[in-house]
Amino acid sequence: MMEFMRSMASGFIAKILMLLLVLSFAIWGIADVFGRFGQSAIATVGDTEIDARDFQSELLLEVNSLSSRLGQRLTAAQTQAFGVPNQVLGRMINEATLNDLASTFNMGLSSTELAKRIAEEPAFQTAGKFNRNQMALVLRNAGTTEDRYVTNREELEIRRQLAQGLTGNSAISNTALKVFSDFSFEKRDVRYIALKEADVDTIEDPTDEALKAYYEDNKVAFRAPEYRSFVVLKLEPGDIMDPSAVTDQDAKTYYENVSNRFVQPEKRQMQQILFGSKEDAQAALDKIKAGASFEDIMAERNLSESDVDFGLMAKSDIADPAAAEAIFSLDEGAVSDVVEGQFGFLLLRNAKTVPTQTSPFEDVKDQLKAEIAGDRANGEVMSMYYNVEDMRAGGSTLEEISQKLNLPLRTVTPISKAGDLEDGSKVTDLPEQEKLLTSVFDTDVDYEADPVDISNTGFAWFRVTNIVASRDRALDEVKDDVVKAWKENERTDRNAVLAGDILKELKAGKSLDAVAEEHGATIATATDVTRQVHKDLPASAVEQAFAGPLNHKATAVDGETQYVLEVVKVTDPDFNPDALELESIKARLNDNASTDLLSQLSAAILSNLGYTVNEAMLNQVVSAAR
Repeated sequence: MMEFMRSMASGFIAKILMLLLVLSFAIWGIADVFGRFGQSAIATVGDTEIDARDFQSELLLEVNSLSSRLGQRLTAAQTQAFGVPNQVLGRMINEATLNDLASTFNMGLSSTELAKRIAEEPAFQTAGKFNRNQMALVLRNAGTTEDRYVTNREELEIRRQLAQGLTGNSAISNTALKVFSDFSFEKRDVRYIALKEADVDTIEDPTDEALKAYYEDNKVAFRAPEYRSFVVLKLEPGDIMDPSAVTDQDAKTYYENVSNRFVQPEKRQMQQILFGSKEDAQAALDKIKAGASFEDIMAERNLSESDVDFGLMAKSDIADPAAAEAIFSLDEGAVSDVVEGQFGFLLLRNAKTVPTQTSPFEDVKDQLKAEIAGDRANGEVMSMYYNVEDMRAGGSTLEEISQKLNLPLRTVTPISKAGDLEDGSKVTDLPEQEKLLTSVFDTDVDYEADPVDISNTGFAWFRVTNIVASRDRALDEVKDDVVKAWKENERTDRNAVLAGDILKELKAGKSLDAVAEEHGATIATATDVTRQVHKDLPASAVEQAFAGPLNHKATAVDGETQYVLEVVKVTDPDFNPDALELESIKARLNDNASTDLLSQLSAAILSNLGYTVNEAMLNQVVSAAR
């Protein structure tokens, strides 16, 4: 046993104790605190057992999360390669270590306080209040029970108490804070030349020898990808909806329930002249009453029709309430009295009245039937899904299922994982294309794979029918592509050589101005540059600008642009440990200090408690987590 303990201390557990972030998750909370009760221990820490089923549940949650981020389902080998089992078990061992310590201190939490904290969990709230139904839904989706969640949450809250009690007053010194302040807020002025590849002289065609050499060195870039052929059966509401099955009476009833959708409110074509004073507006109105036209007033004020015409507007469309009331009180063609609007005094004319219009049932009947059929189909998708699965389980092919259930079946000719066909054309209209092609290229010929979800609306089943292996293309097949790539590479190399030559001249004593004039380049200046990305300089140039002292000279590359730069000014920040801008830095550093202390404490406690890991069971659980 002692030999086993020593080997574990130098291997698996030693790695665990290096994961400070994992410890911080154990203390301050993690998203996935759900698990299931079990009876077999995968590891023990002192007298505390880590149940294998709890570990399996946590591992599956972590694998699912990582698979979702990567866009593909991880295999057991990939799960181990990413170190997920070690991280999950490491976190659980740290939790068990701290739970054991809390138990030693007889720490606990009242049921009232625990209930209060659970009720404050944002995931369990709707409209800012605790909702028990929402909590049940979240826990069900997480694959756990309320009892299990409450148990885990109580342990988490106790660990938080323990951490706060042990490290709550951990604080970084002002001396260390000043170092981080100087690093974060130091400013520099940088003069630079940006050399763009597009400005490089025309690149001549390569010689046959140069072309062949480039092709041989970069053959993999011109390699034909693997292609696959497959059939795909799609199920979405639109594939099974049948508007012809909706009766006129059903559509009529629906029409009566949503009739307001088909009512166009009364509209007025509003024309408006704005005056700076009530007296001016009244004078214009008096002229109209004396026989002048609205157009005469427009001409006096040099206004065109586009200046005064607001088009047909419903009353609710008019932002100015006074104008809305006035225009909708006028007969067609009439001019209002002086109206005191939001921005001045107005004369309004109702140039045209369009009365309320209601679309008759017959005009919208087909639209309504399609909507009703769509709603019905939404409810029938899952029933159809189970039909398809039952038929597949019974040995039916996708072709047979398509014919029996009248679902669309598509044959996809040899296609790459990126969606390219062998003839160079691109496919972009497959259902959930990226996810579907990822699954297709993870599946063998004729393998009955799981369906791919189509958003939240349906499913797509597929069967791979043929695989064309990746191969090297002959130079003659891809000559034009190789010539193009050679020229692009040559352009990039020449631009980099030019930047390097300019930097040598600067370091030899030439001024940036002299070098720029000699090469016909333009000098730009970026001021107050900090280590964060600057609006004028890319991250690579900012990094180089802070790689040396005042007068530091360097090159940087960003995409197709080479930067040659010189630091011409360095400004150290004023230091005030109580400055508002340092609060977030101070908080992060204090948290890191707390985590470091807890890491050392956990290591010491773990050493005293002793631990064991059931490696056979660990391997078995990891292999099953797919």
